[in-house]
Amino acid sequence: MIKNLLLLILTAISLSGYSQTNIRIEIENYDSDTIILAHYFAEKILVTDTLYSQDQRTFTYKNDSSLLEPGMYLAVTRPAGDYYQLLINSEDQDFLMNVDATRERSILFDGSEENTRFYDYMTFINLSRKDIQKIDNAIQTTDSTMISILDQLKEDKRVINSLVERRQQEILNTFPESITSILLKSNLPFTFPEFEGTSEEIELKKYGYYKDRYFDNIDFKHPAILRTPVMDQRISYYIDNLTPNQPDSIIRSVDRILGLMDEGSDAYQYYLSNFLNRYGNSKYIGMDAVYVHLALNYYGAGKAPWVAEENLKEIVGNAKKIKPTLIGQPAPDFTVFKEDGTAVNLSDFNKDYTILMFWKPDCGHCTKAMPHVIDFVEKYKDQSVDLLTICTKTGKKYGECWEGVKEKKMETLLNTGDEYHRSRIFSKYYVNSTPAIYILDREKKIKLKKVPAENLDAVMTELMKIDEADGRMN
Repeated sequence: MIKNLLLLILTAISLSGYSQTNIRIEIENYDSDTIILAHYFAEKILVTDTLYSQDQRTFTYKNDSSLLEPGMYLAVTRPAGDYYQLLINSEDQDFLMNVDATRERSILFDGSEENTRFYDYMTFINLSRKDIQKIDNAIQTTDSTMISILDQLKEDKRVINSLVERRQQEILNTFPESITSILLKSNLPFTFPEFEGTSEEIELKKYGYYKDRYFDNIDFKHPAILRTPVMDQRISYYIDNLTPNQPDSIIRSVDRILGLMDEGSDAYQYYLSNFLNRYGNSKYIGMDAVYVHLALNYYGAGKAPWVAEENLKEIVGNAKKIKPTLIGQPAPDFTVFKEDGTAVNLSDFNKDYTILMFWKPDCGHCTKAMPHVIDFVEKYKDQSVDLLTICTKTGKKYGECWEGVKEKKMETLLNTGDEYHRSRIFSKYYVNSTPAIYILDREKKIKLKKVPAENLDAVMTELMKIDEADGRMN
């Protein structure tokens, strides 16, 4: 539907500042002369640079003119692909990292308080988890009659958890803007207040509370947030698991997420582009409403100044074409013509469902689709369903429509076209590919669109069941 702007955004987000970066990575017991310096970028891991060593020990990343963007970086070994994490903030980018490839967690830093603090905390957490696991194992194997031992084990566990919480709060209070704090806060346990009601009501209240508070521990405005694995994991879960998969709900969620970011920030640029591409190219019916919303309310409202004018016009132009035919909108009226010139108006149809099928004679997909459409019309001819085909050829090629009708054995269908484009139907309906099938209700509102011809029978059967249950059929 649109050109992929994601690549443009990634290349537009550049390194900034004027200072010096001098990161040395020493790897003991390593038998390669190459490592890859990479960094997180939302859900991706991008290569920052390839580092080479003369002695297969010391690898240096140096830049005398600019700093690395802050975030979590990875030193990736070759060819095994093992990696060691290092944090890069905006201040201390002149440090030494020492790793022993043969010893797990043997990582030391000289000159980086951020990384020393991070690895000290990780070591503390890992040891605490091991202690907790030992206590849990002991609790499971201790006879329930040995009350005093069980009580002591539970007290030991409580003390360890208390020490962990105290250590976490010390870091959060003392270094609130550090990358370590970003990572730590994102993993804090989520606690619920006490809710009253039936079990179903309590679960619903918990869902609402959880969704409302879901981003409380994520600082979307921190300069390093896009280059950590934290933000994208949270956003993906929020969209895919906490948001109903229907356009209005997704629009609200997307607006909320973008509203948590600074306009123009790397994160804002990336996710606005990401959402536009995701829903502009979605295979789910109706998700083009999200694309239209983003295109008109963000790109069309001057909130994407980094996008080239040509691309901006294309995005907004597409959205304006699609908007009149979003699901739930009144279908634009039109007049088309049979082969003998008889006029056919959309407003003339008055059954429960009117199906519009846009096609063209030289379309291979239309050739494959037509037998399904012919069978469908035969099956539903005695029900409250009309189907109208509209050939998209005009002008000198208009005659091909009627040749195509005979070739595809469509004579049993109500076939029309618009030789001179007098009704402007192809301006009213966004048909960027054929076949394009729209299902309208009795009031001529768009119920569904882009329905595959081979699924038309199954979709209509299910739609009629739903509408009959809701009392919407005569």
